[in-house]
Amino acid sequence: MNKPENIAHSDDIALLASSARTFCDKDAPLSRLRALRGKDGGFDHALWAQMAELGWTAIQVPERAGGLELGVAALCAVVEEMGRAAAPEPLVPVAGMSARLLALLPSGERVNALLEGIAAGTCLALPAWQEKAFDPSVDDAGTHAERSTEGWRLSGRKHCVPFADAAHGFLVNAKLEGKPAVFWVEPSSPGVSLALHALADGTTQGTLELAAVTLPADALLAQGDGVAEALTQAQEEGMLLTSAYLLGLAWACFEITLKYLNTRQQFGKVIGSFQALQHRMTNLYLQRQLIAACLSEAIAAAVTNADPRERTLMIHRAKYRATEAAFLITRDAIQLHGGIGFTDECDVGTFVNRALVYGTALGNGTWHSRRIAELASNDVQEQATRKVADPADGDWNSLPDEDFRHAVRGWFEANYPAELRYPPRRPRWAEVKSWYLALSARGWLAPAWPREHGGMGLDPTKLLIFIEEQERHGVARTPDMGLVMVGPLLIKHGTPEQRARYLPDILAGENIWCQGYSEPNAGSDLASLRTEAVLDGDHFVINGQKTWTTLAQDATHMFLLARTDKTVKKQAGISFILVDMKTPGITVRPIRNIAGHEEFCEVFLDNVRVPADSLVGGLNQGWTIAKALLGFERIFLGSPKQSQYALQRLTEVARNQGLFEDGAFRDRYTRLKADVLDLETYYGHFAALVKRGETLGPDVSMLKVFGTETYAKLTELLIEIRGTAGARIGKQQAGEHKVDVMSLFYTSRPATIYGGTNEIQRNIVSKAVLGLPD
Repeated sequence: MNKPENIAHSDDIALLASSARTFCDKDAPLSRLRALRGKDGGFDHALWAQMAELGWTAIQVPERAGGLELGVAALCAVVEEMGRAAAPEPLVPVAGMSARLLALLPSGERVNALLEGIAAGTCLALPAWQEKAFDPSVDDAGTHAERSTEGWRLSGRKHCVPFADAAHGFLVNAKLEGKPAVFWVEPSSPGVSLALHALADGTTQGTLELAAVTLPADALLAQGDGVAEALTQAQEEGMLLTSAYLLGLAWACFEITLKYLNTRQQFGKVIGSFQALQHRMTNLYLQRQLIAACLSEAIAAAVTNADPRERTLMIHRAKYRATEAAFLITRDAIQLHGGIGFTDECDVGTFVNRALVYGTALGNGTWHSRRIAELASNDVQEQATRKVADPADGDWNSLPDEDFRHAVRGWFEANYPAELRYPPRRPRWAEVKSWYLALSARGWLAPAWPREHGGMGLDPTKLLIFIEEQERHGVARTPDMGLVMVGPLLIKHGTPEQRARYLPDILAGENIWCQGYSEPNAGSDLASLRTEAVLDGDHFVINGQKTWTTLAQDATHMFLLARTDKTVKKQAGISFILVDMKTPGITVRPIRNIAGHEEFCEVFLDNVRVPADSLVGGLNQGWTIAKALLGFERIFLGSPKQSQYALQRLTEVARNQGLFEDGAFRDRYTRLKADVLDLETYYGHFAALVKRGETLGPDVSMLKVFGTETYAKLTELLIEIRGTAGARIGKQQAGEHKVDVMSLFYTSRPATIYGGTNEIQRNIVSKAVLGLPD
């Protein structure tokens, strides 16, 4: 099974993560946890000392205070392994949040002493920043500080202080003379009282009452505008660490459940062979993958000092996805285990309770979705498009991302035909030929192809920008089978002669390709195809029928699968062949769909003679080639393009109808928007694999599932908000724009069927990725 994506960013961090896993496996087994519940802070103090000896508590501490100063990425790698072990030790609040805050404050005797104590594992300094039990915001402290003869007097209340009963002291934020400040408050200080609250996982959190607490002068650690920024950064890194913990926790719980499904028997069969349970597990696998993808992106933003707004958005997205996914995975683990899953002897309960605690810490899913809505606001005014010069060497990757965005946007605005914006259906070749050729002349027809083959060679980030700008401007999809499927296939598997023959003609618009895969009785079960190709001298003679062939009536060429050996198992006797549609014996019959359009066709092949050098790969190697091409198709079908477009239309209609004032709609909308953003991130992971020339694995099937099902949900919500006008055919006015609601709905229906139904994709993942039995 594929292992979790590594969130580390260097070999040293990967080594640290490996050693952390070894330590947790040996010294922090799940069996120890039941005895710790409700006792002495709910964690093992001796094990905490061992973690300090390993250097874990010093990872975020600056070198000047005896720390390692490795950064948040390193600590995330360790915390993920703690999550796999459901370890309760307070590494996140102490070594993560408190250490980071202190490191960001001006150096001083007290600050340095606290950092040294954290690094040594001898000082449990806990963050006490939260003013409300239900809101973890730190930007407006209600706790008030004033000068006194002894030093300072502090009054206020702090909620949800983790591990409060074990604390040696608290880092408390307050307002001092109207400015943010941070104080060190020891539990024994006069006026301090602590109310403890038991949590689901056996640990505690406290409500800290500060009743005119008298503090010495050196209790003030820092004051001023920099304190607010430091608090925000420390809390955001705490969110990253909590997300990393939830990632490890979710994966471990998933593995336990998977093992159970592979051993538990009912009705004389292993229950992991039941398709309903297999599909449920693939859905959980997707959620785990989404946590990893979002967290990796957020960590990268944090360590590279990305734009502050963008960094904060990514962090909230990571915590939102980690919380929602961990809740789902652990909750479903109970159901998949049956009755035993609800007993204390089953380890699933440990993960469920820990997920509840870490999922609600620093904001639950709803709180983070609200922050996502604020940061990814639909009312942000776009900057005017500015002119950007083309790169002198033709390398578009050399431009800064925002310059590239403006270059693409400006060219689309200046050159794309107005009458083709936001088409209600898939355009025919005659309608988009001039645009296709304009892209070709610009060198922008194949953004993902390598430059040496005539493409733009865009990296994943710029490829997403290119897609986003296409959707923003309503650019129609051209006949692109040659661009997104045949071209990448020939670049990787074709002969030099085939590349020289076909690639230039694809770019010139001379060859328009269609796909010949599905047959009347071989759709999702593609290996059962019956079309035959018999070698006759230096030609193949092909007989058979293909169906659901998109825009075959406009195609000049087809790539198809045909059976070339009936004596071997069905997957082994298939070949991949390129066919000129002008060859005698080919008949094309369009099929009208439920929207009234003729987008699909049947193709009949009667004694069609094709040159033998049209074979791609070896004879009977077509299934291997087809799987690679299906990988390209699934990454294409999982592209965020359609969902981005549907989200834009949904946004326009909702704004025009004033629906963003409706809290219930706003919540549904924001969660779908988060799905689209996460889809972009997940797509970027696979796009990066393609760019590096790596083979796409069977897990790309889940990209197709997530992409098409997200698209469908958006179109369904669009119909719903239009109310009694939702089923109108044609474009409807929505403010400055016209939106074809039903067209979007119709195009979303077959999307979950193209390239193998989503049910088949789940079957593939359950067998090839998760290893579940037949």
